[in-house]
This record gives sequence, C-alpha cells and structure tokens, in this order.
Amino acid sequence: MPVAAHSIRDAATGSTAVLVLEGELDLAAAPLLRARVDEATDAGGGLVLDLRRATFIDSAVLKELLRARSELAARDARLVLVGVPSPIRRLLDLTRTSELFDDAPNVESALRRLGA
Repeated sequence: MPVAAHSIRDAATGSTAVLVLEGELDLAAAPLLRARVDEATDAGGGLVLDLRRATFIDSAVLKELLRARSELAARDARLVLVGVPSPIRRLLDLTRTSELFDDAPNVESALRRLGA
C-alpha cells in the first residue's frame, strides 16, 4: 500500500483546536478529516484549519469543510481557514463557497479572530 499523500495533525494551541492539513486531500482523506474535526470540536469552541501546506482538495473534502462550518455555526462557534493556497482558493471561488469561510494569513491571526 502506498504512503498517504496527505496528513492531518493537531497543533497544540490551548483551548482552541487547530488542525494542520498537508498534501493532497481527496476522497481518501475525507473520513479522516471528518473524524479529526469531530474530535477537535467535541469540547466546543472554534476551529482553525491550517491549509498552508495543502496542495489540493477535492469535492469530498470541500463537503467536510462545509459540514464542519455548518455544525460549528449551529453551536455558535466559528471555523477559520489559514493560508488558503491559490489552487484551493480557486476551488472555493468556482464553487462560490469562498464567502462562507473566514480566513486568516496565519494561525495567530485566526486565533485572534476567534478570541482565543
């Protein structure tokens, strides 16, 4: 079995969950992303997704981002995307979903937006 072309890991920040997404995140990564988002947001509060090292997301991962945003909003919490690369920004623009997400240039800015 080949090595995964992606990774999703926690970045320690205190009370606000930060997940770092790296590489090509496609249908194979979507279930892991869903599980990690659910784990990270179980305690409540906002979520930061650091995409600076992500090179690609497909529609399955976009669906998980939209699901996470919706579920957090239902709990009066927010999702902030960090460092969205051009190819991913293009997907968000083409699907007209970019305006649904808050974004920040770095994790520190994202945490400030969440009041963390």
